[in-house]
Amino acid sequence: MAPQFCDDCGTILDESGDAHIVCDRCGKPSANIRLTQQIVSTSESTNFPSRLRDKLRSHTGIVTDRRPDNNRTIQVPCLNCDAKEVTWSELQLRSADEGTTIFYRCPKCNHRWSPNPFTFFLLSSTLILKS
Repeated sequence: MAPQFCDDCGTILDESGDAHIVCDRCGKPSANIRLTQQIVSTSESTNFPSRLRDKLRSHTGIVTDRRPDNNRTIQVPCLNCDAKEVTWSELQLRSADEGTTIFYRCPKCNHRWSPNPFTFFLLSSTLILKS
C-alpha cells in the first residue's frame, strides 16, 4: 500500500489501526484512509495460463460443409416429395456399444431425416419380403 501523508505539512504518517492518525510533526489528526477506503483489484481468468482451459479450446476435428460421397441408395420414399429412392449414411452419435444412427437424404429436394428405429425395422422387413 502507498504511504499516507499529512494534509498540512506533508509528513509521512505512521501506520495505525486507529480511525485517525495524528501527525508527529504538526499534531494535526487525519482520517486513516487505509481503514475507510476500500481498494478492490480484479483480474481476468485469462491472465493466468491453464492447460485445462487450453484443452477445452482445442479443436478435435475438422468441420466442413462438404457432403460425403453418398453412392448408397435405398428404395425408401421421401417424406417431403414424390421421390422413390434416397441416399443414406450412418453416423455414430452415441457410445460405441450402441448402434449407429441412419440418416436419409433425398437427392431431389435435399430433405434430410432420421427414421424411427422401429419404422426402419418394418421398412427393412418389407423390403426383404418383397425381394
